[in-house]
Amino acid sequence: MQNENRPLRVLYLINFAGKAGTEKYVENLVNYLHPHKCECSLCYNIDGPLADKMREKGIACHQLEMRSPFDIKAAKQLARICRENKIDVIHAQMPRENFIAILSKKYYNVKVIFTSHLTIYQNAAWKLFNSIMTKKNDRIISVCQQGKDILISNKVCAEKIEVVYNGIDPSCAAVRDPSVLGGIVPEGTVTALILARLAEEKGLKFLIDAAKAAKEKSSRPFCLLIAGDGEQKDELQAKIDALGLGECVKLLGFRTDGAKLMAASDIYLNSSSSNEAMSFAILEALAAGLPLVVTDVGGNTDLVHDGGKCGFVVNYGDVEGFADSLCKLIESPELREAYGTIARKKAENEFALDGLLEKVYELYR
Repeated sequence: MQNENRPLRVLYLINFAGKAGTEKYVENLVNYLHPHKCECSLCYNIDGPLADKMREKGIACHQLEMRSPFDIKAAKQLARICRENKIDVIHAQMPRENFIAILSKKYYNVKVIFTSHLTIYQNAAWKLFNSIMTKKNDRIISVCQQGKDILISNKVCAEKIEVVYNGIDPSCAAVRDPSVLGGIVPEGTVTALILARLAEEKGLKFLIDAAKAAKEKSSRPFCLLIAGDGEQKDELQAKIDALGLGECVKLLGFRTDGAKLMAASDIYLNSSSSNEAMSFAILEALAAGLPLVVTDVGGNTDLVHDGGKCGFVVNYGDVEGFADSLCKLIESPELREAYGTIARKKAENEFALDGLLEKVYELYR
């Protein structure tokens, strides 16, 4: 039972303490809540950059092997960690971690909140387990409306689900500096940017096809920049070369200056085919005041349409539709400016980070 004279103690449970969007979500919560609103700690299976950041902040970190969703040994060890540290709330970040956290309640009385970061339709076995296990969650957070609908279709306990969008600090946007693209993009070229892992679900082959179609339709020079690394790098480069797009589509590799790239670009793109709940990169693009062309996956539609339209949403696989939407922005500086202004206002009003983090804190309470 929580002592009213101390802050809530929250343990964030994650499999891989890496550097993707889920880890950014945890980092944002810790930065906002610790130490005044909550005493935060981290429990993970695989070490990585997030754990390094937490240790640098003086956050307690615990390593816990989690072999399966029904790992009883892990559940007992998690309960022990919670008992020794008087944890009030476990905030689990993925389905496996959530089930282990729920099992740990048999050994220590703790609240369990689960945030779903995925938009995946699960199989019959998962649906059965969800229908049993998630009734024991205290709250379930979906980061987008489509994610909530998919959770319900996966037999997750509907009355426990609340939609709380991811958020962005509008001050994160960099000052516009076109020199960042010097030597990459010729002056006067309209620049479209995507930050993405070079993986199948990011839809980058589809995006390259759309870029080729847009190049053929547009009367203005434009360049597509793909910043990221991953297993499809060689395959994507081969496709770019085969289509003769070497001057129009450029793979930049992994970059640490994403905010500066956005500030120097004119349009932001997202071409994901699946598993895109609420993209932090799109949120950063809103803060940078960039108009969007995105696929109809996860929270992309929410980001484009909530609080005023700031771009286009296209069905994944519709090469011509994506190219046409991109061309509308390439051809019209006025439309880019109008949508960009709305995008920036969304970042400040609809998706401001502090307000959204406060909603999560209220769920803890």
